[in-house]
Amino acid sequence: MLSRNILPCCFAIFIVFQLLLSSTTHYNFSQKAYADGLTQENLPPASVGNRKASLFVKVSPPILTTDSRQDAYMQFRLFDANNNQTIQHVTYEITVNKGTLLSFSSSSSSSSPSSSSSGQKPLLRDFFHAHNGLLTLKVQPSNGTLTVYGEQDPFQNAWVADPGGTINVKGPVLLEGGLYHFHIEIFSIDNDRNIFLPQNAPKFDSYLSVGDVYRNKWNYQNQVYNTTLISYYDKINNLNFDPSKKSFSWAMPFNWNLSRIQQQPIFVHEEMRLPKSWKGFGDSPRFNATVNGQTLSGRSVAIDPFSFPDTMVVHYLINKNDVIKLAQQQQQGQQQAANNNDVMRFTLLTPSASAQQQQQIATSSDLVTNTGGIHAAVSWSPNPLKPKTQSNVNISFYDPVTSNPLSANDVKYDMVLLDKNGHTVTTKQNLVAKNATDTQIVTFPSNDIYQIQLEIKELLKAGQTPDLSRNGLARGYVVVPEFPNGVAILLIASIFTAVLIVQRKLLFYGK
Repeated sequence: MLSRNILPCCFAIFIVFQLLLSSTTHYNFSQKAYADGLTQENLPPASVGNRKASLFVKVSPPILTTDSRQDAYMQFRLFDANNNQTIQHVTYEITVNKGTLLSFSSSSSSSSPSSSSSGQKPLLRDFFHAHNGLLTLKVQPSNGTLTVYGEQDPFQNAWVADPGGTINVKGPVLLEGGLYHFHIEIFSIDNDRNIFLPQNAPKFDSYLSVGDVYRNKWNYQNQVYNTTLISYYDKINNLNFDPSKKSFSWAMPFNWNLSRIQQQPIFVHEEMRLPKSWKGFGDSPRFNATVNGQTLSGRSVAIDPFSFPDTMVVHYLINKNDVIKLAQQQQQGQQQAANNNDVMRFTLLTPSASAQQQQQIATSSDLVTNTGGIHAAVSWSPNPLKPKTQSNVNISFYDPVTSNPLSANDVKYDMVLLDKNGHTVTTKQNLVAKNATDTQIVTFPSNDIYQIQLEIKELLKAGQTPDLSRNGLARGYVVVPEFPNGVAILLIASIFTAVLIVQRKLLFYGK
C-alpha cells in the first residue's frame, strides 16, 4: 500500500442536502430537500469513434452536509450511450475546484496542476484507473494530510482501483460548504496504452454542492424558537433577526461581475426552516423575500409546508437568469453597487396580518420538485375551475437552473390530487409527458382547496438509458374556484394540519 500527499487542501464531493436534528426541537428529516446538485446524473455524451461516451456520476449516501462527516462514495461509470455498455480499462483524470466554472489545461501538456481562472489551485488533481470501467472513490474525512491508498500503474502513474473498483482517499475532506466543480477528462480507454491526444479527450463537468448549516435560537415575546438556515453556494455571515420588523437578514460573499456570470452556470440556493409553532412566522403561508433590495417572486421563492410536519421551509431558488437581472440592476445603480459588489444580501419577513388577508391563495402555476431537479409549469381550464366538471391540466417540465424546456425528453411521472383532509381524489400513475408536455383530464368533487402532487420517475430520451437524476416530488395548490380574499387564508390553515398528519402515507402510494 502506498500513500501520497496530493494537495494541502481538502477533497470535496457534493450532496443533496438534509438537515440533522435541532438541539431542542425534534424535526423529521426523512425526505430530501431542494438541491443544487443531484445524487446521480448522466452527463451529455462525447463522440469517440462510432461510440457516444457518456459519464454516469453518483454519490452515496446522497445526504451530506458540513454536519454529516461520514465516509462517502463517489462513483464514475463511462458507458456507450448507444447500448449502455460500460467501457473497459478507463483512466479518469479528476480535478476538483471550489467555486463555479474554471479553466483547465491538460496535464498531458503540463507537469503541474493548473490553476483556475482566478488563480486558485485545484483541491484535487490526479489520475485514477479502473480495469472494468467502474471507479469508486471512497472518501474518509479526517484531519491531517490528504492521502490516497492504493497502487500506481507504472505506465500511466495512475492510482489503480481494487478488484471492486474502489480507491480510498483519506484526509481533511467534506469540511467546507459551498459549490464544487468536478472536471473529468478521459485519459485512456479499452486498454492501458490507448491514450487520447489532449485535444481529443472526452471532457465532462459536474457542479455539485455541500450545504453549510446554521442553527440559531431566537427569543421572541419571551419564547425561544429554533431556526435553521442552510446555504448551498457559500458561507454566510451577519445572520440577524429583527423582532420589530419580524424579519431575518444575512449576507453571503458573491462576485457580481456581469461578464463572469454570463459565462458560468450559476444557481444560488438558500433555505430557511422555521418551526410552525412560531405564530406569525412558521405558520404563515406568505413571505416577502429580497436579494440586495430586489423582491423575489414566482419560482425564485418556494414555500414548502408539506415536507416536514413541524417545519415551514422557505427556499430562495435563484437561477442564472435571475442573477443576471440582479447584476444588471447592480450596474444601473453604481453608487449602491459600490457597497454591494462583493456580497449578496438576503432578507426574509412575513407580511402583516392585514396584508396577508389581502393576499389571495391562488392555484399554483409553477411547481418545484423536492430534489430541485425539475420545475413544472401548470395551467388549468376552464378558468375558473368548476366542481363536478371535467377540467384539463396542462403540464410542461423545464430545467430550474436555465429555465429551458426539457423538450428533448419524455418525462415519466405520477399525478395525485388530494382534498383538504389529505384524502386521495385522483391518482394517475405511469403517465408520460411527450417532449416534456402533457395534458390530463380530472374532475373535482366540490368547491375547495386541493393539493396536487407530481412525482417525477424518470426522463426518457431515444437511444439512452433512463435518466433518474431528476426524480422528485413536486407539490402545489388547486383552488376550485378561486376564493375571495380571507376565505382561502382560513382554509389553507386547516389544510396544513390535515395534510401533514397523513403526509408520510401519501409519499409512496400504497406504502
